[in-house]
Amino acid sequence: MSTIRFLRTFVAAARGGSFAAAADQVALTQAAVGQQMRALEGEMNKTLFDKTGRTMVLSPAGHLLLPRAEELLAQYESMRRDLQDQRQIAGTIKLGSLISAMGLLSSTLAQLKSLHPNLEVELRVREQTQLMQDVVSGELDAAVVVERQWPEVPGLLWTPCYDESLTVIANSGIASPDTSIAHLFATHPFIRFDRRTPTGARIDRHLRRMQLVPREFLELNSLLAIAELVRKNVGFTMAPLLKNFDWESDPALCVLQLPGRPVARRLGMLESGRRSHITGVVREEMLAHLRRMKQSG
Repeated sequence: MSTIRFLRTFVAAARGGSFAAAADQVALTQAAVGQQMRALEGEMNKTLFDKTGRTMVLSPAGHLLLPRAEELLAQYESMRRDLQDQRQIAGTIKLGSLISAMGLLSSTLAQLKSLHPNLEVELRVREQTQLMQDVVSGELDAAVVVERQWPEVPGLLWTPCYDESLTVIANSGIASPDTSIAHLFATHPFIRFDRRTPTGARIDRHLRRMQLVPREFLELNSLLAIAELVRKNVGFTMAPLLKNFDWESDPALCVLQLPGRPVARRLGMLESGRRSHITGVVREEMLAHLRRMKQSG
């Protein structure tokens, strides 16, 4: 189904006017969008976009493809819904998740349960390394995890779903949207995410790159526990902005964007391949849920 995904990305880029706009809509990085478009152009043997400086417009072939791609995607979605309605998925599936990804996965499963009432889900919350091991061993059918180098195991499938950008999060009593990040680091205690984790190591590298020297106070391995301490004004932190936790709307918190678009981590679904007819439905519903969030956001 790679062509369907590529066509969906093509439509997003054509309607949004840039690869960056498409990346936001289809929950990919801008580089991944460009890679998909090059693959689609290779498959079609046509150039689909013309670039002049920073401006990107559709080529004649792109203009010809756009309405046909939209029609094909509409037919595909209609077919997929009809098939799901006719063939209810039943049985038990074992899923795992990081606790920080539970908000998104819970919303996905609630929607999935309404479509497939005979589907039973066993959901387990574990840390990253254990989740990976359980998927590889077959104890779990799939898990929502942070991207890393996966072992070469037959049938193992990785699908990136969304990125979580790195931000500074402080109590609203000490910070506002125009607060200097450097001032926070100079004057307030810093709560650090565990440097032994890939995300914590990336945060540490970004601190050094920005030449920020924190006033170390605590180092914890739970992003949710850190957020709660920030709510109580124990300190501030640098952390990925978690999906479905809506920290930006929390009156007790102030979320400050870092310069550029630093990505803290990429999350997705790791599937064992043993029950792909069910895990694939979960994956596609999660991606559809992310698209709906983008459109409503």
